Amino acid sequence: MNEIDLLLRELIETACNHPPRSLERQQVLAMVYLIVMKSGKLWKEHTSYYNDALQEMWEYCCEHPEEYNPDIKSPIVWLDDELKKRLRRMRDGKNRQTRRILTAIQTEQGITTNPVDNVAAPPDIQSVMDIWEKTILWVKNDSDERLRNICFRKRPEINAQALILRRLPPDTPSWQTIAAEFKLNPQEAKDLPKFYNRKCLPLLREFGLSQGYIEQ
Repeated sequence: MNEIDLLLRELIETACNHPPRSLERQQVLAMVYLIVMKSGKLWKEHTSYYNDALQEMWEYCCEHPEEYNPDIKSPIVWLDDELKKRLRRMRDGKNRQTRRILTAIQTEQGITTNPVDNVAAPPDIQSVMDIWEKTILWVKNDSDERLRNICFRKRPEINAQALILRRLPPDTPSWQTIAAEFKLNPQEAKDLPKFYNRKCLPLLREFGLSQGYIEQ
């Protein structure tokens, strides 16, 4: 074990001898943080969520220094393991989000059509995210107010813009949730998905065609 690992082991042991959340413990853990970060020995990878994972790791380890077992691994390895655990969780979350974006839009009859099925080349994660972001921007801007002027049952607040924003992945509430939000009666709640399939999905397809995301 090298000098840095020996010093870190001593500091973590010292921190554990002070009461939780005491000033003394926080001061010792701050030294651990500074030494580790200055050493450059922590696992690194070029991902958009690396810094978030790093922050989570430090918050957890500084709150639970007692979990470090010097008989099993060095301090750096312990920190690395905790960091990689959070990176894996965030990576899995990103992958789940991407799969939700690619998930088919279900029609009332249960027939599914994937909005990117006919993209010219197989989309990677970044291209899918680009399509999703541009679609969201188009819906929110609604520059010609076309989406806002297509309303359900003369309810201006239940328009194509509002419905598409709610139904786009990744966070897609159920039709029951949307009906409850707009305080629809049972018949209106039953008709809302029909309105969406008849009026809103064609607009999404039209936009996809205009952008070259899908083909005829």
